[in-house]
Amino acid sequence: MRYIIVLLALVPLMFMGIFFLYGSGIAWFDELVVWGENAFSSSLPVVKNKLYFLSSVAGISALWLLILAFWVQPLRTYIRFDLVEFKKLLGGFAIGYAALHLLFFIASHQFALGHIGKLFFTHLFLTVGLGALLVLSITPHVKAWYKILYIGVVLVIIHLLLGYRTLDTHHIIAISLLSLGLALRLIKR
Repeated sequence: MRYIIVLLALVPLMFMGIFFLYGSGIAWFDELVVWGENAFSSSLPVVKNKLYFLSSVAGISALWLLILAFWVQPLRTYIRFDLVEFKKLLGGFAIGYAALHLLFFIASHQFALGHIGKLFFTHLFLTVGLGALLVLSITPHVKAWYKILYIGVVLVIIHLLLGYRTLDTHHIIAISLLSLGLALRLIKR
């Protein structure tokens, strides 16, 4: 089961690698991607800013892996579906994708740290997102701070709510699942 989870968690990373390398001048790779597009009747999206798109893909991947990791305990408590041994694995992948989300965001702004610093001060959702990343990455290593993870999840919800002018269906579902998971964890059975 562990190998299946690792393989499935790496699928977004493989997609990001294919998307990043496509059109970079590697002829055999481009031909392979075109063959795959024709074989599976699909195509890679056309975007203006590749790095910003990769940041979005990494952020969405981090979000859904966080939801899976966060729901391990309520599933065990309420329906006796035990995946506790995979909680840290899922959480680790979620933190990894969140770090990639931040890295691609900074790269999409050409690593101009002065400009990025201004963005973090003027746009609250960026500051909240960085706070969520710090809380979720540091807290699991200190047993006494484990309940602070809930604050990290709330910060992720705030990051989503402030970061988009209009929320898509998958954002609403993600926020609902995180909120319900938080409520189920806080309710003692």
